[in-house]
Amino acid sequence: MQVIINQLPLIITILTALAGLIGWGIGRVRRSYGLERDIGHLKRDYKALSDSCNQLFIELERRLDQAEKDLAILKAVNQALIAQGSRSEANQSIREP
Repeated sequence: MQVIINQLPLIITILTALAGLIGWGIGRVRRSYGLERDIGHLKRDYKALSDSCNQLFIELERRLDQAEKDLAILKAVNQALIAQGSRSEANQSIREP
C-alpha cells in the first residue's frame, strides 16, 4: 500500500497524460470530419456555381442567336426598302420631264 501511495503522483500524471492524449485524438478526428464536411460543402457550392454559369451561357447563346436572326431580318427589310425607294425615284424621274 505504501508503494502505491508513493507512486500516486506518477499514476496521476500517467492517467492525466492518457486522458489528454485521448482528448487530443478525439479532437483530431472531429477536426478531420469537419474539414471533410467543409470540403464537401465547397464541392457542392462549386458544382452549383458551375451549373449556374452553364445555364447563363446557354441563355446568352440563345439570346445572341435570336438577335442575329432579328438583325438579318432587319437588314433584309432595310435592303428591300432601299431598293424600293431607288425604284420609285427612278420612276418619278422618268415621269417628270
